[in-house]
Amino acid sequence: MPQIGKKEKEFCPVKYSFQSSLRWLPAPAGLFLAAVKDDLAWTELDMAAHFSSRELIARRGGGAARAWFLGRLAAKAAAGRHWSLPPAEVEIRSEPTGRPWSFRAAAPPGFISLSHTQGAAAAVAAGRPVGLDLELWSRPLSDRAWAWAFTPRERRLAETGGIFPARLAMWCAKEAAAKSWGRALLEHLRRVRIVEADWPAGRLTVAWQGETEEASEVRLSRWDAYLLALAQPKPGEKATHDA
Repeated sequence: MPQIGKKEKEFCPVKYSFQSSLRWLPAPAGLFLAAVKDDLAWTELDMAAHFSSRELIARRGGGAARAWFLGRLAAKAAAGRHWSLPPAEVEIRSEPTGRPWSFRAAAPPGFISLSHTQGAAAAVAAGRPVGLDLELWSRPLSDRAWAWAFTPRERRLAETGGIFPARLAMWCAKEAAAKSWGRALLEHLRRVRIVEADWPAGRLTVAWQGETEEASEVRLSRWDAYLLALAQPKPGEKATHDA
């Protein structure tokens, strides 16, 4: 797995041991995918030192605070590499919908997506829309949730899931695709459908079925004990409706 080299450290300076915990994961050309595991030796004060007062005012409190920090630390690293800027010059802000975006002085437009789960977080930065979801590989999806969230046709696609935990992979794919379109999955669950699955290649096609037709290709991968789903909209392609 690619590690951060000396040149990268010059524009990605991070204090204490966060630097050694940061990982750069394989991604399509033009995308920068960073992941980090939590370390109980880090205090919230340590992590807060990397954020502006504006970011800290906007952060969530309570039990979600640590995950909030992890996700945005990964996002700062990814955005910093994408725009060749020190993470300190990148602010991660949120739209009213909660969708994160990066603010950079004198830098071209871009997109970020982040995700966090138990003990880890990941983020991707790109010059085009993108969506990311991260979950523990071993996380179960109950029969009830499986029947509620997926159509019979979608459930049949899971029968050849191969090395991937098919139920979880399909949920993550929907989540990542919805993010790539700037939508919240739970608000539009019935309109987000998995229409194709190439399990050996780790590729799923997810369609938006609403007033407009869109489709995203989702790439599945494994990082340590985690499943990642990385979605990119397919430009100019219309989704195939399923029954």
